[in-house]
Amino acid sequence: MVSYLSLFLYDDIRILLAKDINQKVVAVHTWNLLASAEKPISQVWKDELYKLDVPTKVFVHNQYFSLVPGAVFNPDFLDVYLSFSGDLAFGLKTFYTSLDSNNIQLVGGMDTKLFQLLSDGKSNVVFHHGASSFLSYCLNEKSKLLPQEILIYLFDKSFYVSAFNKQGLVLFNKFNAKTKEDLLKYLFGITSQLGFDRKHCRFTVFGKHGLFEIKTDWAMDYFKNFKIEQIHFNQSYQPGTESFAKTNHFESHWETA
Repeated sequence: MVSYLSLFLYDDIRILLAKDINQKVVAVHTWNLLASAEKPISQVWKDELYKLDVPTKVFVHNQYFSLVPGAVFNPDFLDVYLSFSGDLAFGLKTFYTSLDSNNIQLVGGMDTKLFQLLSDGKSNVVFHHGASSFLSYCLNEKSKLLPQEILIYLFDKSFYVSAFNKQGLVLFNKFNAKTKEDLLKYLFGITSQLGFDRKHCRFTVFGKHGLFEIKTDWAMDYFKNFKIEQIHFNQSYQPGTESFAKTNHFESHWETA
């Protein structure tokens, strides 16, 4: 029944989705790294589902990423593009994802040994930075955005943020935040940096807002237009697997095509 696999690597959890020929989810395996004594990746590459040699996509949520305009992108310079994200670890394997009809390229990187472990036994495996699903969703929705718009995906103790001015992407980044006060400081800073008006800019939050104890009435003290939303679906599920669709992981609803 399994024709495709999608693996999502977060700091605290690993998620493996198995899909049938119609791209419907038929099985979900998850590993909570905080509750496991095993090595972080050993549960995955030893997993019977992951061992299947079927087309596989791996999404890596880490600090190694860079956005490059499609007009100037050259795949021969992935290491150079990735160096813009800061100090790089030795021995990174680089890759990229085309977004917004090739107008944007999201360059990512990961440890070469881990890359090889996850590639062994696979005749068709493609790697993406974990932000690609969130960013592709934002770009897909841009025709519906207000002139000033900030979208946030909360996960673990981090968040991705995309900012749009007149439906054009003007900022994308990842930040660490342990509390809603940390989040607030970043949003104030981003709004000020971009020259956005907090009375007119719309802020939309996706993901694990419960971890930050964020509620709409709290945010309305600081922002006039603030909402907590569910992501639209481009994932579909076979009976028996729908419970994963009720989680706040972004990929439970939307995955980069």
